[in-house]
Amino acid sequence: MKDHLYLFLFMIHFSTGCILSDEKQTKEISGYTGGSVVLPCSCADPQSTAKTFTWQFHRSGKQWIQVFEDENYRGRLVLFNESSPQNLSLLISELRMEDQGYYMCKTEQRSSTSILLTVKGCNLVQNTKPNAVTGYAGESVVLPCSCTELLAKPEQIQWMYSVKNTYLEIYPNEKIESHKNRVKLLNQTTPGNLSLHISALTAEDQGDYYCSVSSQKVFYRLHVEEKPHISTPISLSTHQPSHQTRELTPTQQSHHTPRQSHHTPQYVFILLGVILSVLLLTLLAFIYWRCRGGRNVKKVTSNEELKGEQDNPDDVTYSAVVHVKTASTPAHTESNPSEHTEYAPIKVKR
Repeated sequence: MKDHLYLFLFMIHFSTGCILSDEKQTKEISGYTGGSVVLPCSCADPQSTAKTFTWQFHRSGKQWIQVFEDENYRGRLVLFNESSPQNLSLLISELRMEDQGYYMCKTEQRSSTSILLTVKGCNLVQNTKPNAVTGYAGESVVLPCSCTELLAKPEQIQWMYSVKNTYLEIYPNEKIESHKNRVKLLNQTTPGNLSLHISALTAEDQGDYYCSVSSQKVFYRLHVEEKPHISTPISLSTHQPSHQTRELTPTQQSHHTPRQSHHTPQYVFILLGVILSVLLLTLLAFIYWRCRGGRNVKKVTSNEELKGEQDNPDDVTYSAVVHVKTASTPAHTESNPSEHTEYAPIKVKR
């Protein structure tokens, strides 16, 4: 009996099919042009599956259409139900402004859920100040241009340059020979950054430019000036040298040679300074050691001499000193005066 009850409940469950979660509710989701967005839709019961389901789209003023039958969505739609049967979500890539509107996920059980998709496009930032940019010949310059939403990628971007009062495209199609291989967008990783980078500036690059997205335009005027000569720089120009050369006098060659030599890296001077400091300290230490060693030698010699004198007393040599006694008066004079001999020591140092 119990087995029959389980079988009956299973048949009822299977017959009901997929009942969508958030049924008859409208969700709001936003995306950016050029990006992707997922429109969620799934069965409320994870064990149930939908035999059939559809995704429909409704734009203001138009009827509901099947998104998989519309050419505008070709190659831009992905479903998740193959890996997860209860997951009926829809992925839309490379969003466009025309994708904005109401979407409906609907199953065979007439269960449905609605989603309002808002697509944010690129609105160019308009500068309040005059858009004048100055660059220097031989260097690079950036002409700024960006969307108010940096995550919004414009469907089409153009950079134009005025030649004889006529604007010609220099990006993405380089239709001017002088700009070829010298222009690119500054940052490819941020979709809304449309700034233009121009390298190896020349006087011919000076003029009027504008950045264009749909019907929006931002104008710039580029001034190219010669770089101030604070010191003679090393030429980094990639242009071929002129075939016309002139001989230099010895004096000019002596002044010209240092310009062609490379600058010595700063770390070389630091290393030389450290080496000289070490040598100077070594020399001072050596002189100090010699002076102190000389004093110690003299001190030791004096101590040894003093100790020798104490341990070995000087030899004494006695010499005879004869004292002759004479009479005070002639009357007392004796023919042989008495003689008295004394010995006085004489110190002889060996």
